[in-house]
Order: sequence, then C-alpha cells, then structure tokens
Amino acid sequence: MSFTIIIWILVFFGIFYFLAIRPQRRQRQQHAEMVGMLKKGDEIVTIGGMYGTVTAIGDDWVELEIAKRTRVRYLKRAISSITSVDEYDEEDEDEYIEAAEEDVIEEADDDVVFEEEEIVEEVDATDESPDAPEAPEAPKA
Repeated sequence: MSFTIIIWILVFFGIFYFLAIRPQRRQRQQHAEMVGMLKKGDEIVTIGGMYGTVTAIGDDWVELEIAKRTRVRYLKRAISSITSVDEYDEEDEDEYIEAAEEDVIEEADDDVVFEEEEIVEEVDATDESPDAPEAPEAPKA
C-alpha cells in the first residue's frame, strides 16, 4: 500500500516537472542568451512596453535612449525582446501590402452595382454647375 503511494507521488512530480519546471528553465535560458547578444544600437522593448535604443551596457543594467536626449537605465532582466532594424526585411512587407491591396480591390469589385460607363455618361449629361444655396435670413430682434 505505501509502495503505490510513493509511485503516485513520483508520477505527479514527473508531470509537474515536464509541465512547469522544464519550460520555465528553457525560457530563462533563452532570455539569458538574448540579453547576452545585446549591443549598442539595438532597439529593444522592455517588459513594461517601453521602446528604446541601447546606448550603454553594464553588468546587470542597460541604458536606453527612449527619446532624443532622454536616457534611462533598466535592469537586463526587464528586457522583453530585441526589435532591431537589422532584422527588418522590406521585401516581406511589400508582399504583404500588395496582397492586402489585391484583397481590397477584389472586395470592392464585388460591391459595385453599376458599371463605369454609366457613370461617365451621367457626368457628361450634367455639364451645368450646381447653384449655390441661398443665404439664410437675418434673425429679427
């Protein structure tokens, strides 16, 4: 009877290890690698959502320029991610924008009820300029 209790305790500890301890350890290791790769000029985001550019690096702190001539110090553990301009690829954005524009054009074509020729004819038939609205009457005192 006590042997089965020990087995159940080991099973629950194993499940807890694989669901909680191991992923947290891996995440901590990845964060340490990211912080180790920091260099001057990197653009980063802090865990509070502050964007900034690295201007100086210390043992456990990083100095960020968050605006022109505005510098603040953060602990390295407060860095959420690196968003350097070097990693930005303009070709991917161009493809995304082109695809988005094509989708919008297709959607607009579905909503069109009349043809373009009818519009042109209608505009040609009304060459007169519209009359200006009349001025309102002055209030009586």
